[in-house]
Amino acid sequence: MSLPATLTELQRAIAGGELPAAQAWQLQRERRASLDARWHCLSEPLEGQLAQAASTGPLAGIGLAHKDNFDTWDRSPGCGAGPSRSDPGRPAAWAIEQLRQAGAGHLGALVMAEHACGATSANAHFERCINPLHPEAVVGGSSSGSAVAVAGGLAYGALGTDTAGSVRIPAATCGLIGLKATQGLIPTQGLSPLAPSLDTIGVLARTVADAVELLKPLAPTLKPSPNTAPQLRAWIPGDWLHAEVARALGELSAELGAQAVDLQADHQHLSSLAAVVLHGEVARLQREALLADRLSAPVQALALPGLLMPPAWLPGALAVRCAELRRFCLSHLPAGSVLLMPALPHPVPDWQTVHPGQSGFVVRELLALHRCMGFINYLGLPALVLPIAKDSRGLPISVQLVGRPFHEHELLALAAQLQERRFGSAGFKPGWHLLATEN
Repeated sequence: MSLPATLTELQRAIAGGELPAAQAWQLQRERRASLDARWHCLSEPLEGQLAQAASTGPLAGIGLAHKDNFDTWDRSPGCGAGPSRSDPGRPAAWAIEQLRQAGAGHLGALVMAEHACGATSANAHFERCINPLHPEAVVGGSSSGSAVAVAGGLAYGALGTDTAGSVRIPAATCGLIGLKATQGLIPTQGLSPLAPSLDTIGVLARTVADAVELLKPLAPTLKPSPNTAPQLRAWIPGDWLHAEVARALGELSAELGAQAVDLQADHQHLSSLAAVVLHGEVARLQREALLADRLSAPVQALALPGLLMPPAWLPGALAVRCAELRRFCLSHLPAGSVLLMPALPHPVPDWQTVHPGQSGFVVRELLALHRCMGFINYLGLPALVLPIAKDSRGLPISVQLVGRPFHEHELLALAAQLQERRFGSAGFKPGWHLLATEN
């Protein structure tokens, strides 16, 4: 039997006895190398008994992979700066271990932007990740390998981390579901930090149903899906959205009857506070290496502003964070509501336009990738990206759903409805089914 296309389909095949879990796991391991040769997303395969899929458990027989900034068994991560280091006795990160206990196997560590510093897959240590939707399209970062592995059929799901959009950006460029959890919902124990008060673990999956299954062992106390439809609010900043994106979001908003809101002033204010925290915390962690000139250019770009800014800025931005969250929820996210807003303000660009050093590099295209992201990390809110339309090249246009803290269930329920309306239960790009069934 061929491997099915989605995680939930494989679950059903294993539960129904159509495909034994051990055979499913072996088929996934056998195709790992050939798919990585095509997409360049794997930094290191994982072997060993603890990486093997189990024969029982809700994720039995299912192969996952993860961004290379998580500790794994007897291994310290490479964090996109090179190979991992042997570290006998080191336990896996909390999230990795929870997935193992649910039965999942772990196929390998995935390519990422160096030290998670980057909105694209640009990394001098690895070959360029190829977007399975289009070979010239950019792969967002910094969880770039996570998105490519899932979109390209190497893994049924992947963990990523999101400090300023690093799960949601690659999900949007690769036509996936990208869920950034509420700050603190999923413990970050065993995760290499970038900016600790912003770092959030998230999941990338092909369908909403797959994302739900991945989240269950990571957030077992999460509320169930609601029985009532949320009140929908939509922010469509027409003055800086590309026409194709504005049209897709406008049509969705009208279809759902969402109330229009204006976040422009709050977006600018909160984005500034998010930047202070990001630069300040990176500078704290990397101060010694920065002063010794041991950091690569991408890491320097994040750390240096934090070293140079006035000392009072970072504690000041952190001190008002809870008050800003309360104010934002009262103004824009009252109880029972979900906010719709852009994921990427422009259509998915080609990689040459957003990788610094390329002849076609356009700085505004690079900055646009994370324009709608960082303030959500500052507020600690959950956010989910999913495709809702195709642009003129057939690439995804995605919406970002934002909810109140610990209300991921509302985002997932709404996302499931939108996915079914726009693309059916199979998700954005039926073409990847062909990739997923290669054995």
